[in-house]
Amino acid sequence: MTQTTVRFPVRAAAACLLLILFFLLAMHSAETAAVTAERLHLCLETLIPSLFGCMAAANLLTDSGAAAWLGFRMRIFARLLKIPPELLTVFLVSQIAGYPVGTLLLCRMTAANRLPKDTAGRFACVCFGGGPAFLVGFAGSRLFGSAAVGWMMLTGCMLSNLLLLMLTPKPLQSAETAVPNVRLTADALPKAVSGAMRSLAAISGMVLLFGICTLLCDLTGITGILIRLGGWIGLSPQTVRAMLAACADVTQLHRIFACGFSFRMLAALSAALLSFGGICVHLQCAALSGGIVRLRRLLLTRLAAACITFLIIYVLSDVFDLSETVAAFAHPAALSHSGSPLPAILIFCTGFPFLIKKD
Repeated sequence: MTQTTVRFPVRAAAACLLLILFFLLAMHSAETAAVTAERLHLCLETLIPSLFGCMAAANLLTDSGAAAWLGFRMRIFARLLKIPPELLTVFLVSQIAGYPVGTLLLCRMTAANRLPKDTAGRFACVCFGGGPAFLVGFAGSRLFGSAAVGWMMLTGCMLSNLLLLMLTPKPLQSAETAVPNVRLTADALPKAVSGAMRSLAAISGMVLLFGICTLLCDLTGITGILIRLGGWIGLSPQTVRAMLAACADVTQLHRIFACGFSFRMLAALSAALLSFGGICVHLQCAALSGGIVRLRRLLLTRLAAACITFLIIYVLSDVFDLSETVAAFAHPAALSHSGSPLPAILIFCTGFPFLIKKD
């Protein structure tokens, strides 16, 4: 049997599936329009106004070389971890700038022949983090009513990544390069603005796409099957829907706040989902890497990181006195408010790579 004969059924099945999905969306155009309008409203009213200024500033920070300069100054920690200083810079930036940023920076190292592709693929699985902007300022302060919870979740996510970094096979250390230059040119600001606008368009597109994907899961019965499976282990339909939405798209994290979890469980679960990052982010990392990142390896690594983060936060939430947070948590209306700007800030992580991507 030839290779063409083997692949033909797969290609035919894929074509038929796409055609079926197309007709499903066409037949349910009203529902599709409603979902798209809801997500578009989120983009226009919350996402774009909230992100434009920060995205332009982040573009300047990266393109000017300021981020690389700061990382180079902490190269002593690279020696302790037995990794090149540039790789430490990538790890640190990835923990504070957004999920796919580490992947793109590692791809740049690979393109410059400073890191083997397989090594870059392994480190892309741990150079992966949300950052303090939304874990502390929004996931903690806005949803839990306490910045302390946000710092605790950020600590758990970073510790899990650090542990996995220590377990990742290390590359040979390269010679230390000169101190990176910090430069601001006359056209830096226009480039930052245009880059931010392109990024916002791409991010908005992903928001709309995953809204439609959620609708397709409902139309094809995937959500119903998962609800039945969840019922066998004692999960309510609302919990299954919330977990499915958050695992697919981390911007839907706020949905789990209406599932009736205890504070300790909710803090650990939220941190684990933020550490996992969501399938949306995984797909973006794989696409941006140009084949360097293996989706299966990334998925398994992030599942491991989520489990480690869950355990860390579950212990820390019992060790530290969080009585003020518990008092704030007692107001579910404030925690699960649908107008929370958390989605806009969380989506920042999915679009940040476009800020540092070359034109």
